[in-house]
Amino acid sequence: MSGTPVHGTVRSWDDEAGWGTLASSEVPGDVWAHFSAVHMSEEGAFARLVPGEDVVFTWEEAEQDGYAYRATDVRRPGDPPPGPDPDDHDRGDGATADATIDVRIDWDRD
Repeated sequence: MSGTPVHGTVRSWDDEAGWGTLASSEVPGDVWAHFSAVHMSEEGAFARLVPGEDVVFTWEEAEQDGYAYRATDVRRPGDPPPGPDPDDHDRGDGATADATIDVRIDWDRD
């Protein structure tokens, strides 16, 4: 698996199917890519790639449509890296921001 982005090229892309393949000398085979892994610089833009286009992507070993590798994040060179996950509550010090507080309220009924 690659947690570090690698540079590659779009080998094929089918807009109707919403997937295609990527190639990189840093991956031992073609990488299957789904439109949901494609980052678009414009929010809400149609996620698509163009064969021959340069991309930067992370990948994992996963059997998908006959391919041994699957892209987990695909970006164009120069696009910003993914921001922090809003569901990730890691504060960076090994602790998490999730907390539980027990509160007891006693009402005085005079």
